[in-house]
Amino acid sequence: MSKNTKILALFAIACTLAVSVVSELTQDRIKAQEQQQLLNTLHNIIDPSRYDNDIANDCIIINAPELGSTKDNTAYIARKSGKITAVAITTSAPQGYSGNIDFIMAVNANNTVSGVRILKHQETPGLGDKIEIRKSDWINSFTGKRLLSEDDNRWAVRKDGGMFDQFTGATITPRAVVKAVKSTLNYFTDNKAALLTRPNACAKDNAASTLAIIEAANE
Repeated sequence: MSKNTKILALFAIACTLAVSVVSELTQDRIKAQEQQQLLNTLHNIIDPSRYDNDIANDCIIINAPELGSTKDNTAYIARKSGKITAVAITTSAPQGYSGNIDFIMAVNANNTVSGVRILKHQETPGLGDKIEIRKSDWINSFTGKRLLSEDDNRWAVRKDGGMFDQFTGATITPRAVVKAVKSTLNYFTDNKAALLTRPNACAKDNAASTLAIIEAANE
């Protein structure tokens, strides 16, 4: 092996070790930032005064077609003095204008909606993107709503005879979100007793269970 080759090899080893050291030193900070981002999202749909548990590490995993896809979804549980006050579920609207619309919605213990926030979408800027809270307060129209029955026909856009506004020039997007919120609320209401007896799926020392919602919120 030539002298230059040895130098390059040593340099590569040194670089690898340096990257490993930096990664190790920043790992805890990255985890803390991810946890805070998750909490910020949850705080937008469940008031922090309504729970005293470590909500980001109190969750169950749900896989159900009613939630809009075949992927695993996470439901974060809010508890106050040991009593469940709300549950925040990641879910999806599969019939958006430009594809899936991923969102998180919180449901109160009395089966009313606590809040909804969009996590990821590809809807048309200036039209369908009004589902985002930074573009419009339309998404807040779900807050406090409940289902009178599984076939509650109020849960539709006004163009279809429902109680939710559509967007000028963009009906498909709000229609898809309304349908998905209704489906998620129906599913949770029908299965709440069984779902909430499942064991905790969020390990406190493992941030992997929260990465999907964090990555979606940052895109």
